[in-house]
Amino acid sequence: MSIKSMTPKLAQRIVNRVKTSDSLLSDVAKEFGVSTKTVYLLVRQSEQRGGRTNTLKSEINKLTQKLKQLILELKLTKH
Repeated sequence: MSIKSMTPKLAQRIVNRVKTSDSLLSDVAKEFGVSTKTVYLLVRQSEQRGGRTNTLKSEINKLTQKLKQLILELKLTKH
């Protein structure tokens, strides 16, 4: 589903989900049946209107934490 064919209400639900949860953009995309790029563009558009630019930093932090967790799990399974 493209942004153009999406209802404003659905777009807002997606943006709200990203901003109010610890979910990755890719997880939100799967949840709503859209591409990660679509979620990224929706959030970006929302931030441009609202003047916020922290979503990518937040996504990087989430991925870093997830990577650390997976590395720890991998180390534990090797011992």
